[in-house]
Amino acid sequence: MSVAVVEAAAPDAPDAPLPAQSRTETVLRLGALIVGTAAVTALLATTAGWAWVAVVWSVIVIIMLHELGHFATAKWSGMKATEYFVGFGPKLWSIRRGETEYGVKALPLGGYVKILGMTSMEELDPSDEPRSFVNQSTSKRVLVASAGSIVHFLLAFILAICALWFIGTPRAGPYQQLTGMMTLAHGQTPAQAAGLRVGDQFVSVDGRPATPASLVAAISGSKGKPVALVVQRGGKDITIVATPKKFAGFTTYKLGIGFATATVYAPTGLLGAIGGAGTLMWQVTSKTGEAFVHAFSPSGLTSLAHQVTSPKAAAQARAQGTNTVSMVGALQYLTDAFKAGAMPFIGMLISLNISLGILNMLPMLPLDGGHVAIALYERIRTRRGKARYRADVAKLMPVVYAFMGFLLLFVAGKMYLDIAHGVSNPFG
Repeated sequence: MSVAVVEAAAPDAPDAPLPAQSRTETVLRLGALIVGTAAVTALLATTAGWAWVAVVWSVIVIIMLHELGHFATAKWSGMKATEYFVGFGPKLWSIRRGETEYGVKALPLGGYVKILGMTSMEELDPSDEPRSFVNQSTSKRVLVASAGSIVHFLLAFILAICALWFIGTPRAGPYQQLTGMMTLAHGQTPAQAAGLRVGDQFVSVDGRPATPASLVAAISGSKGKPVALVVQRGGKDITIVATPKKFAGFTTYKLGIGFATATVYAPTGLLGAIGGAGTLMWQVTSKTGEAFVHAFSPSGLTSLAHQVTSPKAAAQARAQGTNTVSMVGALQYLTDAFKAGAMPFIGMLISLNISLGILNMLPMLPLDGGHVAIALYERIRTRRGKARYRADVAKLMPVVYAFMGFLLLFVAGKMYLDIAHGVSNPFG
């Protein structure tokens, strides 16, 4: 799910002025925050691995860039933004510059920007009325509310360009790559005994180029005799001799490996990267949109309810790998992708940004799309030469509460499935 993107000012709780804080105290608090952040990062790396460090920091950066989109466009539009914070909960550190307080809070579960007057329900100081969100032009309101999603799509596009320009376009390589190995309850498989590793690229088998057909023929037709394999590992060719054997339930000789055509990356120029990024963006956006439509459709909701109540149905859906996931599952996908390499990780970041960009534009409060919908509705209802029409947001609140209740149940169901049944690793 997305994080909160804007926060309305409380009607009866005007911002209290911050107590005076010396420069020394500000520096000391900032130093303590940096040391504490480094310590937490080191602890996460020690207990969960560097993949989780990369994922957590990537998500935090994405969230704060989303908020920066709202903040920058609000400032540019002349609106009054009083807070820009990383995290929620107790305040760890903050500093005021002009009318805005910048800071960090204890729970790094998101971030927010406080823009005054996000809805007509807010009670504001008369001096703040001209700079409130609701009193700006329709174009400015739509821009500020959409800025977070615009940032997500820009990030996805930039990541796609960088991936295609610096890493290259994926295509089938000349080798077969070892993608998985069987494990036995007792003893080792022939592949394990010979020293094969996941990621090895087969160059030849018994002196012949390694193709799917030649590998299968040499291994299954070995009759238990040693097979000479040349694999590329770390840029070096290594000769490995492995002896296939028959496993219980199988009639042919096997090494206990799985392999697939290796993927290689062909470098491309900047113009090619831009064109390829546009194509990739369209493909991912259309597939993500289709996935959301299905997830929120009657059949998708029925399937979700069935999976939550039936472990067998949940296991089958997970095995097929067709389910949308919650943020819990998305974080696991990102971690698996990081371990698989730069291109899979960047690909998952692109997918995450596009997903958040689409989700945030659903036309219902408190999501960004809800503010866009209200601004456009008021513009349509305003007659030329008349005072601007104001939507009665209070009448909409029962629908908002119902939507939020539905969304919480939906997310809870997805999180339960991700935690109880896990997510399959699509990267081998």
